Amino acid sequence: MFSFLTLKNASQTSLPPADKAVEDTSPKSAKISIKGLSQEGIPTGCESVSTVAVLQYYGVDITADEFISNFLPCKEFYKIGLKIYGANPHEYFAGNPYKTASLGCYPKVILKALNEIKSSIEVQTADTKKYSGINHLDFKNMSGSDLKTLITQYIDNQIPVILWVTIHMKEPYEGMKYYLEDDTLYTWTAQEHCTVLCGYDQEFYYLMDPLRDGEIVSYAKDLVEQRYNELGKYSLVILPSS
Repeated sequence: MFSFLTLKNASQTSLPPADKAVEDTSPKSAKISIKGLSQEGIPTGCESVSTVAVLQYYGVDITADEFISNFLPCKEFYKIGLKIYGANPHEYFAGNPYKTASLGCYPKVILKALNEIKSSIEVQTADTKKYSGINHLDFKNMSGSDLKTLITQYIDNQIPVILWVTIHMKEPYEGMKYYLEDDTLYTWTAQEHCTVLCGYDQEFYYLMDPLRDGEIVSYAKDLVEQRYNELGKYSLVILPSS
């Protein structure tokens, strides 16, 4: 389950006094073996599907449907007069992951769902007992971190990262405008997408993309960094408890 491949390039520097070559042992690439998971049938559920792929990587027995139906906090859009109201995507999933007209959510919402799974296990019903593997995991909202930090702290240590970028790395733009419950006008960032960062080399970052049927796709590092930054540097890590 946790097997992964790390490749190292060695280079020689000037000889030290002992006339011994010094090997550069810093990692130049790493790939984590994570099973792909498709969001087919869940058109706007990339955040949930990516999260479940990581939970399954750690052996947690849960499906995307169970995660969404039982734990993901969602709020549908509604209309008052001519105004459309919806959820703050930092507090709830805006819409319904099974509907194409919905939007999405950010790390705090996924953290709520993960913590809700842990809380549900305390009851130890037949339905929740199978999720007990999550008790050996911790969750960290790494939003604001640069990609180099995520690589060195997590990817190099066999820990995949849930990463917010854009659909097919397309340029984001101002999307749907709607009102939050406090009457604040909110603008959604169109092209928002959630994937799993699971590798890198000198040229590319590798991501498990639920919109590509769970395929591991590669994009130029500069492009991924640009889209990640444009979305707001949102990321989340699930890792074994220390």
